[in-house]
Amino acid sequence: MNTVLFVGTWNRLSSLSKNGSYFHYSFDFWNTIVFSNPIFKEKRAELVCHLLDGQFTTTDINKAFEEVGRNYNRLMESGSKTTTPYELCDSVIKKIGFNGKIDLNFLLEEVGKIFLQNPPILCEGFLNFFHSINPNGTTISITSNTAFISGSIIKQFLASCRLLDKFHFCLFSDEIGFGKPAKEIFQALIFNTNKVNPGLIGQEIIHIGDNSITDFEGPRNFGLCSFLITPNQGLNNPRYAVHSITNETKFSFSSIAYSKFKFGDYSVAKKFAAELFDYFLASRVHFFEKNPKKIIVYSSPYSQVPTSSYYLAAEFFELLKEHLYFQSDEEVELKFGKINRCQTYTEDYGAMDSQQRYNLIKNDTYSFSDVPDDKSFCIFIDDISITGSHQLVVENMLSSYKCFNSCIFLYYAKLDNLDIPASVENELNFCYVNSIENLLDVFLDDSFRFTTRVIKNVLSRNNIEFNFFFETLLRKKRVELISEFYFLALSNKYESIDIYKDNLFSIQKMIDDIRQSN
Repeated sequence: MNTVLFVGTWNRLSSLSKNGSYFHYSFDFWNTIVFSNPIFKEKRAELVCHLLDGQFTTTDINKAFEEVGRNYNRLMESGSKTTTPYELCDSVIKKIGFNGKIDLNFLLEEVGKIFLQNPPILCEGFLNFFHSINPNGTTISITSNTAFISGSIIKQFLASCRLLDKFHFCLFSDEIGFGKPAKEIFQALIFNTNKVNPGLIGQEIIHIGDNSITDFEGPRNFGLCSFLITPNQGLNNPRYAVHSITNETKFSFSSIAYSKFKFGDYSVAKKFAAELFDYFLASRVHFFEKNPKKIIVYSSPYSQVPTSSYYLAAEFFELLKEHLYFQSDEEVELKFGKINRCQTYTEDYGAMDSQQRYNLIKNDTYSFSDVPDDKSFCIFIDDISITGSHQLVVENMLSSYKCFNSCIFLYYAKLDNLDIPASVENELNFCYVNSIENLLDVFLDDSFRFTTRVIKNVLSRNNIEFNFFFETLLRKKRVELISEFYFLALSNKYESIDIYKDNLFSIQKMIDDIRQSN
């Protein structure tokens, strides 16, 4: 069939809808109508921890939920039959490794209560578009996959928001027995649409969602129109950056230096931080319009091992502290904050496009170690902004914590030419560190600092490159780096990730052999 596919923001969807071609709008639920509330995930983990007598940490529990959920999403994307929330929770308990008895019906009932007490965050872009739809002759519905939260609980949430009655019908995978992109759920969509709006054909029905497989290709394959909501829509704050990327091959900063920085060159981090701070000072009047008395500087989220942007933010913090000490007329409280992240993926983020990035990170768990109070001015620092996916996640987290603070998002560089693919970040990351030899060149320099990227990169190497890396460290008598590498990897729980296990075991054996020889 001659179907129509569109990609873009809610604003673009609004402009397309004005031509009056669509008479039924079907919406995905998760990451389209709402965004997940991280507080819900933490409360859910605390409940499970209590029910399992405190035998497992909330981090372990969240990780199990995320892994089971991610695997289930992949099954749905393949067109498989649905699994009930009961069965999914049972899989989580088994994944954690609990061998005792637990009342799963009680668990599900309590999780539903926690969900309604800590509801997801309504997408402002959706609400604006929703209210712009002409009600004359137009019908709307929800067509969504579910996992741990059933369709019946989602309907209770929608009713509490006074939205449920706005939809002519709702189709949830746990109630249909099949999820998107399976034909059965789209057959149900067409059947129910023609009950409320008789005589519509496929090209008059459009499905809107955030997943390229389930919401974009799925409707298309069944003869419907589809619109993919891109993840960088809906940013509440502007993105400030020292450098603007407008050319795919020419940059206003050193790509070689940037590559070294991403793999732990602290001397470059200091140079970049100085540039970032000078840029900040030049725009200080704009940033500090409200003359904050309390400032919190945050780097990008991480678990235990810092990212490269942590060192950028830490140096920026020191420069700001010194500046405020000598220049400020009034005392300003300055703090370096942290956003915790339960990391769940091993793929190289820089090589992905906008949609893949957002699909990868949207189910991660984020939380503040230092929650900003309403008097805090927040500065969120990262090295590069390509699609805005991380900023969107942080902004959603701020909303979930009900933090409506003045804040800025400050980057060393950002992509400003949408014709340039997001994979340009990957080219920058590996501009210099494109071989194991060049990685060792950075790693063995006195200015090196460990980052998650370095550890993951080495652990994912093949046997030849992996052995060459550590044999070089042994030959150069840098045993302390081997031990630090190993224990940092354990601190991020990389031993629980299958593709890292064998190499981590090899490092452990290497350390044992060194101890025995001494």
